[in-house]
Amino acid sequence: MALAQTLTQLEIQTKGKGFTRLNERIETWLGTKEIEQGVLHLTCLHTSCSITINENADPRVLSDLAAWMEAVVPQDGRGPVDAQGQRRRYLHDDEGDDDMPAHIRTALTSQTMTLSVQNGRLLLGTWQAVYLWEHRQLGSTRRIACHLIGDQQATPTRETTTTQIASNQTLLNLRNATRLNQQIQDRIHPEAWAEDGGNATDVDLLIDRLHDISDS
Repeated sequence: MALAQTLTQLEIQTKGKGFTRLNERIETWLGTKEIEQGVLHLTCLHTSCSITINENADPRVLSDLAAWMEAVVPQDGRGPVDAQGQRRRYLHDDEGDDDMPAHIRTALTSQTMTLSVQNGRLLLGTWQAVYLWEHRQLGSTRRIACHLIGDQQATPTRETTTTQIASNQTLLNLRNATRLNQQIQDRIHPEAWAEDGGNATDVDLLIDRLHDISDS
């Protein structure tokens, strides 16, 4: 295993205020990488949308979340009630009535998250999905930075394979040499010749050959 990392930006086209599911886009990108296990850090590169994990089965959950946010942070360009009992306009209103409320909604939610990756896929619960939550009225192209780091399955190279074969052969040679050395040592004992009835064995012949080589 080797530690590897990669960084990219996914472009997400939203259709206006609401939720856009990201699971499929993220996992398609993960499928192009060779990182089997690690962590994925997501960053929403905007100040008027956010990312969240929530229910993936019943769409009414998302509708209720949107209704709750609308009640807490209305998008009519006016802030909360002041001491005089009036809702005054936001100072920052250059980009429309929905802009400052979108910034507040972003501050109340999240722009980053870190997820586990297992077997090349997001590790999520059965009912979980990752969403981009658009807070502006009109659709826009949004960017999500994806920083993946984890264990990369190493692909053996020809050089690595050759080295491994050579290493295995070296171990085999050492093992055989050890056995031969033990046999030679056994033949040195005075009783060894008598046990074979005075007949020359293959080991005896090999010893003689080694002597010839060393004397030449």
